[in-house]
Amino acid sequence: MGALNYDEETWDVTRVRHVETTWKKAGLSSLVASARHLGTGELAAYTVLQVSDGKPWLANQDDTLVAGHHRGHRLGMLVKILNIRRLLAGYPQVERTVTFNAAENDHMLSINVVLGFRPAGYDGEWQKTL
Repeated sequence: MGALNYDEETWDVTRVRHVETTWKKAGLSSLVASARHLGTGELAAYTVLQVSDGKPWLANQDDTLVAGHHRGHRLGMLVKILNIRRLLAGYPQVERTVTFNAAENDHMLSINVVLGFRPAGYDGEWQKTL
């Protein structure tokens, strides 16, 4: 999100299942990988890849999130690697994966470079506080 200001959101099982159902109805297959803290059971990291029935050669790397107090342990990299391996094994027709990041997110940008992603364009978001 970079420097944009968003209200914190609450995600529960019902909301997650609703989003998954919406994606499925839209013809999207999703691969989700996560890391859970063994001691607390807390979700520490998560990532999503999607493939569309309409464009089976293209995958979309959606969210990769790491809880603030779990950062610095390479969890973002690890969940992304797991999901990319699952993508390669289950969707051999995929030729390209698209992702996006805030320009200020040096950590995730460096992960993407290590994983072989390269810049292909830029986008901008603006926010006005009233």
